[in-house]
Amino acid sequence: MPREIKNKDYITGTNDSLNTAQDIIDQVPNVNGVPTGTGLFNTPLNRTIIRYNAPVGAKIIDNDGAFISMGQIPMGPTETSGYGAIGLPAEAVDIVVGRGSALNKGKGPKVNEVLNNNHMSDAARIYVCRLADIDQDFNIESHPRDTPTSGPRSAVVAKADHVRLVGREGIKIVTGKVFTPFGGEENNSLGGTISPAPKIDLVAGNNYDNVQGVALGERTEDCLKELNEIVGQIWSALFNLALIQSGFNGVVGVNSQPWIAGAAPPANLGIYTKVLNSLYQTRTTASLWELNYLNKLGKTRIVSSNVRTN
Repeated sequence: MPREIKNKDYITGTNDSLNTAQDIIDQVPNVNGVPTGTGLFNTPLNRTIIRYNAPVGAKIIDNDGAFISMGQIPMGPTETSGYGAIGLPAEAVDIVVGRGSALNKGKGPKVNEVLNNNHMSDAARIYVCRLADIDQDFNIESHPRDTPTSGPRSAVVAKADHVRLVGREGIKIVTGKVFTPFGGEENNSLGGTISPAPKIDLVAGNNYDNVQGVALGERTEDCLKELNEIVGQIWSALFNLALIQSGFNGVVGVNSQPWIAGAAPPANLGIYTKVLNSLYQTRTTASLWELNYLNKLGKTRIVSSNVRTN
């Protein structure tokens, strides 16, 4: 059964010496059941005894290496970290598995090692807090041009080696306030006003060296269509220029002296083969380009039908 413990210095673990299933098989040749302490078939493991420095008054539920901690639970030394350290209400629910698993090059914590919350060495967690500087607490970079928030806020964080959010019928990531049917307006957790459209940042690598705004699909599509029209106008002007020049050459290119070759035939031949034919090919290519990339039925349309943003 899960254990509920309120002690500040919380001890978890079962045995100093960790035996693998193979160790037990080597010691007991005729094993006819599931060896205890091996974790086989999801049975309990022998775990390293650790000491979790739980905050005073926090309630801890632990079972076989999985923790749910409730109370003033900061990220860091419990006495000095977080807004609870200065007496503000900063209650949290901290769901953690694999406490300290990344320590000692992935071997985990040493026997009787005292551990604080550490998002960099704990395997996975979901952290819900009423009052926190969450980017600072989780070492998350901010855009250098962004103005800092006016203070701490409530926060929810999910952190693990891999995080998946799966919605069978869709997922929405929404920022900003909601409005009630009666004209009411939502405030933040401290009763303050919320900006009309807080940013959504997708930051790979936890740095802002090359973070840029995301292009809007329909606007990008309209922009390229307009560009294609401009290129088409240039195409038409050049095409008309070639026709006019051909006609002009036909008039002035005839020489009255029979022993001097006329200039019009070779000039017009070059215009027809090198200019007009190329222009026809360009017009065909441009039409196919618009059909493929800017049309709703195009196989390579640049606008996603499934992912949208504002």
